[in-house]
Amino acid sequence: MIALGLAQILMGAFQGYAKYQEGQSAGEQYESQGRILEMEANVEASRIEDEGRDFAANQKMMYIGAGVEIGGSAVVTLAQTDKWVKAEAENVRSRGKALRAYNYSSARIARSQGRAQFVGGITSGLLSAASTYGRLKPVKGAGYTDGGGTDA
Repeated sequence: MIALGLAQILMGAFQGYAKYQEGQSAGEQYESQGRILEMEANVEASRIEDEGRDFAANQKMMYIGAGVEIGGSAVVTLAQTDKWVKAEAENVRSRGKALRAYNYSSARIARSQGRAQFVGGITSGLLSAASTYGRLKPVKGAGYTDGGGTDA
C-alpha cells in the first residue's frame, strides 16, 4: 500500500515537472521571439532613416539643380522631411520595444503556469495517494467481524 502511494506521489511529481519544463521552454521561446522582433524593428527603423537621408539629399539636389537657393521654404521642406523620418523611425522602434515587452510578459506568465502545474502535480499525487490509502485502509471498530459471527 505504501509503494502504491509513493508511486502516485512520484507520478504526480514527474507529470508536474514535465509541465514545469514546458513552461520554462515556452518562456525562453517568448523571450527569444521578443528579442528578434525588437531587432527587426531596429533594422527597419535604420532603413527608414537611411532612405530619409537619401530622400532629403535628393530633395536638396533637386532644389540646387532647379536654381532654388537653399533658404526659406526650401529649408522648411527639408526640415519637415527630416522630422517625418525621425518620427517614423521612432514609431517603428517603439513598436519593437512594445512587442519585446509583450513577449517578455508572456514568458513570465508561461513560467508561472509551469511552476503552478508542477506544484499541482505534486499535490495531485499526494491527494491520489491519500485517497488510495483511505480506500484500502482496513476499517476497525464496531460491527467488524472476523467471519465467525462474533465481534472482534
